[in-house]
Amino acid sequence: MPILTILWKFKYWVAIAILSFMWFGQLAYTNHLSGKLQDAETVCDVRVAKAIKPYQDSIVKAQEKKAIAEKAWSDKYIEVEQNAIKKIQDANAAARSAELANNGLSKQLSEANKRLSTASHQTIVEYTITNSELLEACTAEYRSMAEKADGHAIDVERLSEVWPDEKALK
Repeated sequence: MPILTILWKFKYWVAIAILSFMWFGQLAYTNHLSGKLQDAETVCDVRVAKAIKPYQDSIVKAQEKKAIAEKAWSDKYIEVEQNAIKKIQDANAAARSAELANNGLSKQLSEANKRLSTASHQTIVEYTITNSELLEACTAEYRSMAEKADGHAIDVERLSEVWPDEKALK
């Protein structure tokens, strides 16, 4: 019993020693759990990164594919626009040529009208004048219609060329 009496006499110091020992034990255990938690977090981060990687790769590939498709469409659109501008210029040149031809034809009809006016048959002269006026009106309308048709054909061709293929839409 002498040990118990000594312990009782120094009970505060014994309690402090026991509590200090428990405190150091708890501190060591907490430190051990903290290390395990950090290891588990690292393992979890690696697993999440492995799980996300295929999706990130798919997103990058899809963005690259999209950029390639957009570039192809843009290049195609520019090419079609350049071709359309050239065709519009050709159509304008053709319209000017038709107008010059129409002016020449009008002059010829005017001269013919002048020659026919000296003819003896007044009804033939009136008939010829009426026909030439009608021909001039028809030529002007035909030229106007041809210009509109050329413009429409160029627009249709431009739109059909720039429209994406079914393969590009898939």
